[in-house]
Amino acid sequence: MVLGIWVALMVGQWTQDQKDNSELARVKKEINDEIKPVYFYAYERLAFAPCRKARYKQLGEMLLNTEEKWPGAPGNYGDGTLTKHRVFPMVLRSPRRPWYSDEWGSALSQGILDTMDSTQRGHLVGHYNMTRRINEIQGEISIIESGMQILFHPLEMTPSDRYRYYDVLTKADARSALMELTAEQIIENIETNNLVVFSDEDRITISAYLNERNSKRTEIYGDCSQTVELPLLNKKDDTLLKSNESK
Repeated sequence: MVLGIWVALMVGQWTQDQKDNSELARVKKEINDEIKPVYFYAYERLAFAPCRKARYKQLGEMLLNTEEKWPGAPGNYGDGTLTKHRVFPMVLRSPRRPWYSDEWGSALSQGILDTMDSTQRGHLVGHYNMTRRINEIQGEISIIESGMQILFHPLEMTPSDRYRYYDVLTKADARSALMELTAEQIIENIETNNLVVFSDEDRITISAYLNERNSKRTEIYGDCSQTVELPLLNKKDDTLLKSNESK
């Protein structure tokens, strides 16, 4: 009788282990799919950075030129999702992206990640801490930039008015620089620790998407925008895939 109870317990434990492993494998795939667009968004932010810096510099120089009447900031952005329903051109336009973390948060709350390899889990903790932070910074930048919209119009501005807007612009610059630094750190963590794996199908569809977005970014921001390439997209490494699947 004791032997029967022991066997029943062992079978029950084995069944539970199989269920846990299946759940963990499912969550790993979902997390992998969640990181893919974030990897692109981080590179996209860096590709946009030269345009952002040039625009901030242009606006800053105009604000400091107190000898002339404020002529109105030129709305020199192309069409896109952020502008198609607007009446007035945007004075400053930083891209807004969803820095995903839903799958990780859900799996964490359900305890599914308890059996994940501790090293891999640590790298993912770092990744999601950074995505949450960059999402917060993005929101702060959006609020600051929207407060500059009045500068689209020709205005009578005193030197103190100009200096006040210049101070706001420097705050946007500081937050933007921090966002770009965080994007670099996200990329380094993903690439150094192989946090994302692309399938053969991904290579086809994402390559086409990159070409489309690179072209669109140039239409919106001009030639200052850099081309986005994803190094891990073309890193076909079966041992890496097996390593990630076995953890």
